[in-house]
Amino acid sequence: MYDILLRIETSALGQLMRDTVWLFPMAEILHFMGLSLLIGSLLVVDCRLLGVVRGFPVEAVYKFLRLSLAGFSINLVTGIMFFFSDPFRYYPNIAFRIKLLFILLAGLNALYFALAVRGNSVQTAGGEAGTDIKTVSTLSLLFWLGVIILGRFIPYVE
Repeated sequence: MYDILLRIETSALGQLMRDTVWLFPMAEILHFMGLSLLIGSLLVVDCRLLGVVRGFPVEAVYKFLRLSLAGFSINLVTGIMFFFSDPFRYYPNIAFRIKLLFILLAGLNALYFALAVRGNSVQTAGGEAGTDIKTVSTLSLLFWLGVIILGRFIPYVE
């Protein structure tokens, strides 16, 4: 593993991240903007599916998922840039590892939603979503909350 981390650290991207004074702060700004897009749009979708904001049509709310995907894409790119800047700091960090696990779980949850739940979402007579969709929405909120909290812990956990 040491060799892989060393190759990452000495790569062109790793050196660029460390040598360009403005690049890391710019990536942090973009990471925050991507996170805002991701979490903000997921809050709209998940809260609607949980029945918190029933005034919005479900199909209209699903359009926010494009913003979630855009935010996630921004965060994926900037997250890779952070990792390349100092892989020997990130790789052994337990908060970083658990954060990656939560991102994986959130992704699997989203995949399950897309393949099994969204098309088959059954609503009750009162317009509420079924148990399966509420479970997926609750898990989505919990996983992404965990990602945010663990991301904030990374600088403080060694």
